[in-house]
Amino acid sequence: MEFKNVSHDLGEIAKNYDYRQPPDILLRLQDLLAYINRFLRDLFSMLKLPQFGNADSRGVADLMQVLVIIAGVVGAVMVLLLVASRLRTLQAQRNLALGSIVVGDSPLDSVGWLKLAQELENNQSHREACRAIYMSVLHLLDERNVVPFSATRSNYEYFYALKRMQSVAESFRRLVDSVEYIWFGDKQANNDDFRYCMEQSRLVQDGLPLKAVNELSKAGR
Repeated sequence: MEFKNVSHDLGEIAKNYDYRQPPDILLRLQDLLAYINRFLRDLFSMLKLPQFGNADSRGVADLMQVLVIIAGVVGAVMVLLLVASRLRTLQAQRNLALGSIVVGDSPLDSVGWLKLAQELENNQSHREACRAIYMSVLHLLDERNVVPFSATRSNYEYFYALKRMQSVAESFRRLVDSVEYIWFGDKQANNDDFRYCMEQSRLVQDGLPLKAVNELSKAGR
């Protein structure tokens, strides 16, 4: 059987073929993928894990199941850490409202907290003094029939209750921001912080209606 000589035809095709070198980045990527493939094969061989090239589908499925379980455990741990962090923050805010400064058995009113703040400031306890000012304002809001005091009430509830009293709300928010930064942050409080908190406390007090006015307005309704 004779075969046709096709060398001439191949030569004609070769002359018309325009070969272009692939971009260098593609060649580098191909080398990188080949290196990763060899690395994974060596790693699986060392750990005696099934390899994708010659493993059956069951072995690959088992490996994927292990990876999914590991990812699920890592995700669950992260969620638990976030929840724990949030709970610690809420507990810290609750402690701030409850009061952790030991002042005796008798409860203090707004004036009592303010006197305590000055005593703490005289003893260079700037951090505790700023917090005592905050407690004084909370009791003042209760005494002026604006927001009833509650140990479990959050600052956000106070913000919402004061939204119709813009000047009071702004001063109260500045006071809260300063006290929270001092109480929960790394800031070392000083006399300037105490004076700032006192100033915001005065602005809150000046913007509040008198208790007597509220009672008269209620009686006239």
